[in-house]
Amino acid sequence: MARSNAAQRHISELTTLNALAQTLNHALDLRGALDSALAHIVELMRLRSGWVFLVGEGTTFALAARHDLPPAISYPGPAWEDDCACQELCLSGKLAKAVNMVRCSRLRHAVGDKWGLAQHASVPLRSGDEMLGMLNVATKEWSHFSQADLQLLSAAGSMLGTAIARAQLYEQVKVRRVQEQGMLLRLSQELLGAEELEPALQRLVRVGSRLLEADACAFVEADEVDMRAVLRAVHGWQLPEGCAWPVTLDQQTPHLWYLPERATSLPAEALSDLPVLLRRQHFQGHLAIFVELNGVPVGTLMVNTVAPRQFLDDEAQLLALLANQLAQTLERERLHQEALARQRLEQELDLARTIQESFLPHACPQLPGYAVAAYYRAARQVGGDFYDFIELPPEPDPVSVDLPSVRTGAASSRAATAVEVACANTTSPSPAAAADMSRLGIVIADVTDKGVPAALFMALCRTLLRATASDGHAPAVVLERANRLILADSRAGLFVTCFYAQLDPTTGTLTYASGGHNYPLLYRVATGAVEPLRAQGIVLGIVPQPHFAQQSVTLAPGDMVLFYTDGVTEAMNAQRELFGEERLIDLLQRHHRRTPQEVIAAVLEALNAFVGNQSQSDDITMIVVKRLRDCLKS
Repeated sequence: MARSNAAQRHISELTTLNALAQTLNHALDLRGALDSALAHIVELMRLRSGWVFLVGEGTTFALAARHDLPPAISYPGPAWEDDCACQELCLSGKLAKAVNMVRCSRLRHAVGDKWGLAQHASVPLRSGDEMLGMLNVATKEWSHFSQADLQLLSAAGSMLGTAIARAQLYEQVKVRRVQEQGMLLRLSQELLGAEELEPALQRLVRVGSRLLEADACAFVEADEVDMRAVLRAVHGWQLPEGCAWPVTLDQQTPHLWYLPERATSLPAEALSDLPVLLRRQHFQGHLAIFVELNGVPVGTLMVNTVAPRQFLDDEAQLLALLANQLAQTLERERLHQEALARQRLEQELDLARTIQESFLPHACPQLPGYAVAAYYRAARQVGGDFYDFIELPPEPDPVSVDLPSVRTGAASSRAATAVEVACANTTSPSPAAAADMSRLGIVIADVTDKGVPAALFMALCRTLLRATASDGHAPAVVLERANRLILADSRAGLFVTCFYAQLDPTTGTLTYASGGHNYPLLYRVATGAVEPLRAQGIVLGIVPQPHFAQQSVTLAPGDMVLFYTDGVTEAMNAQRELFGEERLIDLLQRHHRRTPQEVIAAVLEALNAFVGNQSQSDDITMIVVKRLRDCLKS
């Protein structure tokens, strides 16, 4: 029977110890853990009352937990305001045993019902050599603990001391994490607001050294251009006086592949000899992490200590957070520089656009009996389309025209003869009026490229065409000579399509030649038909001696000519369909009674409706010339 009772008691003790262990292992809140653990300990000792003191600052103790106190020493109350014998014994080092029996001074002087309690078993609570507090379980005056009881109480006290130390350490870690997070947050805000990169990097390495309690912190950037590693930011290093910044750390290896991720003795654990400047720092403890942008290493962030030190995983994670902030700072700086570069480019392109616009006519010419309108819109800020109006001298004597060098077709010769006949059979204006009745050169051209290269080539071509045409030579001659000059001056490999026409406003004769350009569309009021002004020719700037066929037509009152570039007909909608020439012909037929400005507006409206939300892919240029009346009869 006695053996059975002993076994049951042993099982009960083990059960209570296990419950105590579970409570202490899962509890992180110190107050809650002490209250629950004290209840298990009192139950384990088959007692009723107990309390726990924890060491505070200096030599003070604070009541941290209590369990079922008798009325005479209820808390709070006078009993807890007097001096305590067990605390004095603890501070003087006289509680040397694992369990010490102490007559309780509080119970001795207390007034009221004490439940017969007079002494307590005091267990010092320690973590190594550090005194954490004291566990007291109260007993009656003549109570006696067996050796097994003392061992149980000692074991419970040991478990309680370990749990207190762990909980306090957890609290310290939480406080440290809060401090670290606060420093990281402040650092992040400072980096976001930094106007210059270098001070921001210096701030980061100072914070890194402080957070990781290291002697030094440095960011080593990989200079891929010069294939070297340079110190971009450093704290705690001894640098040579007067050295240029940034300091070259390694002339051969930009990424420092020989440095280990962690080391307690850096010189011994490096995969090769350290650079001279790094070796002079005499670092032992070492922790490093690569700084990456879009998965590409751009440098190394590292912290070091003079004494040997093994950096822990949580410290490596903290350094990784700093490296991430560093990468974000570098990326923001890169984006900022790109934005500044784009801004400068935008300003330069705006200036280029202004210059290019100055090449285009400021206004359309005013011709008696004619209406002229033009429109230009670049696909980008600058483009390769251009048009021009050139005031030409009266047509020279056919004998003096240098036409033999241009191979014109038979149709061209017949057209010229017809114009001469018509002029001869027409009443001529007065000599003064004839002097004022100069011819008009009309140029529309498209450089086969877009953007800045096309704009520069456009300026060259426009200048050469104007210089060649200004002396009044026939269109075929002008294109031939312009082609020769473009080939001589151009080194870019670009070429230009061009259509050049000369209008005699007196007779309505339009003489033209094409350099591989879209054929203008002529609306005939007499028939209501639209016919392209075809002329054989090749683009300018490709072959040295191209053939340009020259043609002529006569505009009757009401006739209209639309010159355009392929940005109009090759505009594409979401279904990848082209606007095409047929739509232009239909527009001319439907709007031939309107002014040139209204015709251009109608084309643009139809074009915008056709392409919808698709972006403009090519420059758009149009010229519309409409004959209103017969100049000689007005």
